[in-house]
Amino acid sequence: MPQISKAFLRITAITPQKKKDRFNIFLDDKFAFGANLETIVENNLKVGMLISVDKVNKIIGQEKSTKLLDLAMRYLSYRPRSVKEVENYLASKIAKSEQIKFREAKESRQIPIIVEKLKRYKYLNDRQFAKWFFTSRAKSNPKGLAYVKMELKLKGISDDTIQGLAVRSSELELAKIAVVKKLKHWQTQPLIDFKKKFYSYLLTRGFSYDTIRELFRVYEK
Repeated sequence: MPQISKAFLRITAITPQKKKDRFNIFLDDKFAFGANLETIVENNLKVGMLISVDKVNKIIGQEKSTKLLDLAMRYLSYRPRSVKEVENYLASKIAKSEQIKFREAKESRQIPIIVEKLKRYKYLNDRQFAKWFFTSRAKSNPKGLAYVKMELKLKGISDDTIQGLAVRSSELELAKIAVVKKLKHWQTQPLIDFKKKFYSYLLTRGFSYDTIRELFRVYEK
């Protein structure tokens, strides 16, 4: 048998994992990496074949990218996300798996590649995310426009997108929704106490003073 160059390794075993369509690849009788069925077929991996170290590294890179894409898809399955949220999530996964700092993981070349794929597949769109977030916030946990704008900005949404969503008439409606469950308790109290709680509650939820004053006029009569 000819001597195998250090630049090449032999596939000595391909064994199934518990997870469907996932396999363990052994090189020179040692576990080397896990691969999905698509990767094995695409690269025509077979027991007994010689494979270069460069190709092994390329396949491992592809597998890491595929795993990260799967993680991102799962992350997006729970609720819509912004691009920044997905980038940070992937960076946290890379940092953990590679045992590096988060800021170093953020520089990974894999992240923009995966994000671009998700955009192309229509899973990521900051404008649509912002609309969803604004509507969801209005239904479940109403906050003032200033507060919602801050939340969206922290999630990486551009100022132009945020400004396109928020109008003052919307804030008045949000304030009505936010305060409605509290009114039956407050309106039984003296007017001065009612006003104090009314203003304090809405101010802490990010509503503007002008919006609160306009809404209070409706309930003080």
